[in-house]
Amino acid sequence: MRTIEQVFPNRVCGVLRTEDSDTGFQACLAALEGGVRTIEVTKTVPSCFELIRGLIATTGGRFPVGVGTVWDPGAVREAKDAGASFVVTPVLLPEVADACRQEDILCVLGALTPTEIYQARLAGAALVKVFPIAPVGGPEYVRALNGPMGGVPLWVSGGVAIADIGAYLRLGVRAVGLTASLFPPEALAHRDFELIRNNAQRAAEVAAAAVAD
Repeated sequence: MRTIEQVFPNRVCGVLRTEDSDTGFQACLAALEGGVRTIEVTKTVPSCFELIRGLIATTGGRFPVGVGTVWDPGAVREAKDAGASFVVTPVLLPEVADACRQEDILCVLGALTPTEIYQARLAGAALVKVFPIAPVGGPEYVRALNGPMGGVPLWVSGGVAIADIGAYLRLGVRAVGLTASLFPPEALAHRDFELIRNNAQRAAEVAAAAVAD
């Protein structure tokens, strides 16, 4: 099983949601070219496992790719077979954590409340995804969690702005998921891969500056 540091080498992960697999594939390549080093392809993307195989083959396996929005443990084997490095759930699903343990693949369980975060760790999550983070206070919510729950490895996702990446990382968050701020719906609709590449470059620079502090 890969470590958190191996799966999220620069602490930023692009989260792809689209109905167009070909556009999504090109968008992921643009994000990787721009400097985002990890991609999550959600199961809502058509032919998501084939897209993951294509990304890994095209990039020579240099970048970790994972499967998101996983609801059932059966998808974990499919993810492993596709070459995925990690699996992400939207909510607390211990049965998915069990499947990840059996398949030796890094598990990220979704949670929101302190109780759910604690239960996710007990279930075997290597990383707990606090989702959706923006509506519940963003960095201030993480700051509040750090009091009683400092040291729990967190990923934040859901409405994260590129400008906020630094604040999260300085609070000890291990990975930041970017969806619409990296892959704006209008950029996907118009296949504006240059915008996505520029967004990725900006996100990578903000993350690097925060880690260097």
